[in-house]
Amino acid sequence: MVRRIVLALAALAVIVLGAVAYVWFSGGSGEPSTEVTAPPITSPSTTAAPSTTAATATTATTAATAGVEATEPAGEAEASAVLYQLDKAESSVSFEIDEILNGNPFRVVGVTTEVAGEVLIDFDDPSVSQLGTVVINVRTLATDSGFRDRAIRGPILGSSRDENEFATFEPVDIEGLPDLVTMGEPVPLRITGTFSLSGVSRPVTFDAAVTVVSGERVEVTGTATVLRSDFGLNIPDVPSVSGVADEILLVIDLVAVATGV
Repeated sequence: MVRRIVLALAALAVIVLGAVAYVWFSGGSGEPSTEVTAPPITSPSTTAAPSTTAATATTATTAATAGVEATEPAGEAEASAVLYQLDKAESSVSFEIDEILNGNPFRVVGVTTEVAGEVLIDFDDPSVSQLGTVVINVRTLATDSGFRDRAIRGPILGSSRDENEFATFEPVDIEGLPDLVTMGEPVPLRITGTFSLSGVSRPVTFDAAVTVVSGERVEVTGTATVLRSDFGLNIPDVPSVSGVADEILLVIDLVAVATGV
């Protein structure tokens, strides 16, 4: 009997060690394979200000705040549409999910700054402003645990493989765009689009706020809830983890700066 118990424990240890080894080695290093980039916004509006200067943008936004027609600076073409690009130094995308860790409730938070995208603000007609496709390098997501990070990159997201390295959010509809831009005032928006992750695409809606801080800076914040089951994300069996929630909270905190500034 004792021999059987010992053999069973030994077999269990081999299984656990094998699972741990698989998670560790399948997760890779977490280093990005290339610089994160996003497809450009393609619209006739983008040609309105191909190289907008800070002075032109400030003139347009100041006039929009006052509700009067912008006065064109001497020697410069009128520019009503300003293109902004996400600044990785100030932008982040994160996820939050609840689990039971070692018998206690725990909220896992993973974050990356490897994000790219564009924002187009039309100061003459804000209702046609756009958010371009947002691209996130999910291979670089980091939590409080290196082993968990490897599990995310390995068996959960498979982001250690090149085909799953990037997730994308492609907006298809923005509700709440204003008729007038007011500098420094957050505008609540509902941004619906297609979120693609690990080879699976699903419609997702972000409750967001966009703030035109200045002619050179735009801030976008927002949250959305997705389900693990919708994207086929399975949690590997680990003795210390149980009760992992199906709901995942996605959080965006983005800063975009005017191109050419």
